[in-house]
Amino acid sequence: MHTEREREREREREMKAVVVTALGGPEVLQVQEVPEPELKPGHVVVRIAASGVNRADTYQRHGTHPVPEGCPPYPGLECSGTIESVADDVQHWKVGDQVS
Repeated sequence: MHTEREREREREREMKAVVVTALGGPEVLQVQEVPEPELKPGHVVVRIAASGVNRADTYQRHGTHPVPEGCPPYPGLECSGTIESVADDVQHWKVGDQVS
């Protein structure tokens, strides 16, 4: 049984994402709470300010183009925002940089 504080900590480690709930048209997209991404070597974590759906996202939603290995399964390959964290081996980006 979780205490209220444990539930609060779990919510703090979540973010909202558009999730493809099944293969199909735009009706299969839902906004859901999902776990925050883990920072992996060579990567940065971006707080998204705006996102768009491009052709590859549409193909992924239809199941005709796989999500690249190691990438999150959420549509929105085109996005802009602010870098929140940087892996130790990343040299050309820093927390606070604006990206798009």
